[in-house]
Amino acid sequence: MPAPLIHRSPLGDVQIPEVPVTEIVLRHAGRLADKPALIEGLTGRLFTYGTLEESVRRLAGGLKNRRFGRGDVLALMAPNSIEYAAVFHGAAMAGGTITTLNPTYTEKEVHHQLMDSAATILVTGLSLLEKAQSAIVGTSVAEIHVIGGNGGTGDALTELSGPHLDEHVPVGAEHVVALPYSSGTTGLSKGVMLTHRNLVANIVQAIAINELDSNDVLDAVLPFFHIFGIAHDIMDFVSGQVAHYKQLRRITFVEAIPKSASGKILRRVLRAQTPA
Repeated sequence: MPAPLIHRSPLGDVQIPEVPVTEIVLRHAGRLADKPALIEGLTGRLFTYGTLEESVRRLAGGLKNRRFGRGDVLALMAPNSIEYAAVFHGAAMAGGTITTLNPTYTEKEVHHQLMDSAATILVTGLSLLEKAQSAIVGTSVAEIHVIGGNGGTGDALTELSGPHLDEHVPVGAEHVVALPYSSGTTGLSKGVMLTHRNLVANIVQAIAINELDSNDVLDAVLPFFHIFGIAHDIMDFVSGQVAHYKQLRRITFVEAIPKSASGKILRRVLRAQTPA
């Protein structure tokens, strides 16, 4: 039998630290406390690194007070928003697992994922509340919290917050932190178990090859419920000190396009369409 042919990257090896993913994402938060981390281009709302860290730690503290932790699953079904990252990392810091749902799912599809993942808490968007309320019937979900909600529109996300959690709940590198689901092309959708080490490795690899610094702004156009959006938009580049735009004003989008050959062409076209 011929020896296996191993293809090696021309890039050097990277060291993968044995830390929870939220620790590496927030590692610069103290130093960059006043710098924007996540920005909604249409509204101008933003989270600075300091705001993001505080939101994450308060959500983690609130979840821990609810006895949510290792072995528990929080479901997150919402459009892209600056709160999405806070919810994801808050649940992760509390020691839990996050299953992300496509907000365009039907009630039946949402119900299947909630049942299969055994989620006990669902965080959703205001426009999805009616579907969420119907989909949780017969599942383990005991409470729904709404991003942007208030007393008349379901429990607000802020009601999940509690005391600032100083330390990440201890979890091992092989602890499953993310449970996104496959598209279901070969049957019902299936959970994909991703550990802290999986996501930390992705962050380290991405930072090693992307020539970016803290002055760069990236377009967060990927859906956050998808693992590409989770890993690329709310982990890799927040960890790498790069601000994100959820939805983009034209001039911001033009200046944020990567400086590749195709990017130069697209930038030229968009600049021509941008009023002076």
